[in-house]
Amino acid sequence: VPKLSAMSGPSYDAIVVGAGPGGSTAATMMSESGLRVLLIDKDSFPRDKVCGDAISGKSMEALEKLGLVDQFETQKALPTWGLTISGPSGDQVEIPFTKDRHRRIPPGIVCQRERFDDILLNRAVRAGVIVIKGSVTKVLRKRDVVIGVATASGSETAHYFAPIVIGADGAYSIVARELGMEQLDDEHYSAGIRAYFSGVTGFNDGNYIEIHFVDESIPGYFWIFPLENGLSNVGVGILSSVIKKNNIRLKVMFQAMVSHPRFIERFSNATQLGPTKGWGLPLGSQPRSMAGNGWMLVGDAASLIDPFTGEGIGNAMISGILAAEWAQKAHEKQDFSAPFLGSYEKNVLELLDDELKISKTMQRLVKRKWLLNAVIRKASRSKEVSETITSMFFDLEARQKMASPWFYVKLLFA
Repeated sequence: VPKLSAMSGPSYDAIVVGAGPGGSTAATMMSESGLRVLLIDKDSFPRDKVCGDAISGKSMEALEKLGLVDQFETQKALPTWGLTISGPSGDQVEIPFTKDRHRRIPPGIVCQRERFDDILLNRAVRAGVIVIKGSVTKVLRKRDVVIGVATASGSETAHYFAPIVIGADGAYSIVARELGMEQLDDEHYSAGIRAYFSGVTGFNDGNYIEIHFVDESIPGYFWIFPLENGLSNVGVGILSSVIKKNNIRLKVMFQAMVSHPRFIERFSNATQLGPTKGWGLPLGSQPRSMAGNGWMLVGDAASLIDPFTGEGIGNAMISGILAAEWAQKAHEKQDFSAPFLGSYEKNVLELLDDELKISKTMQRLVKRKWLLNAVIRKASRSKEVSETITSMFFDLEARQKMASPWFYVKLLFA
């Protein structure tokens, strides 16, 4: 490993690029383990981040590890206690995430990313992380070893050095690009579009998040997620390959959903707040390489978004926690090589690979509208099927069961 002290520019134990959930989590955990951490983001916080804003049970576990659950009080986030799901034929089922509505920590929350990410970044600052605003333009190398990053702010450039650089800079990661990784192909990419509304009606009193499979949006889905103060996050997401193949215009599809006969009454007195915004989702059906000589990738930069649900925050925070653990181990061993840091990637895949593969299978099944209709119709009549669908969002074994053709054979003939 090159001697960083001999180079111009400040040196750190680790540099994290991107202050989203994965980056802030990694930075916090590293700093609390005693490492001197620099966190760089191109934006000033708080800032908007295009997202569905639903925070899963997996994310709640990470928030508990960071000691942040109590910060998400009612005025900052809306606890959600279940899921409403409907099929192309219009059948609908409401499924609670838990039978215990008195538990201290809700099974999930819905929180605008402007607020959510800011809380996580402030947590990193309290942990002693050094935060600067700047656009990373280059990953610095000596031979094939990453040794730092270059940033640009206006006309000024700066170099920062560390034996570990963690790329947590999202779907269009500059770090990944600088490391020679191309954007994923359209089969492993989704596009989403969302807008905020006030005045949408018809929500379950448990603040259930809603996923609607509508003919026009399959194999994607239309979502309506309640937020605090009568707001809602409304959007649609679909595979990029389908968009390209069918020449779909997402904004047109979005408006078709809002004015669809199934939903038009709920939006009759609603007002859209601000513009409709889109973003890309690199899916975990084809994760990127996550580690090499002096570097690791986390979250969307590593392509860890769930192919079925489209949820990425939980996997970003989990990978951030694991990256921090391996950064600490690397410093203890003074080994920042690809073989050593490659254990981080193995660790991530041990936890997530089966889940991501099963979710890819579930994504393919969604294309069969008749099957979707049959499952949701059964769920609306069968407590066992509805509980299986609920478990699918939290339980790998349940999702594995639903990815098996035999599940549907038994379901259809039961």
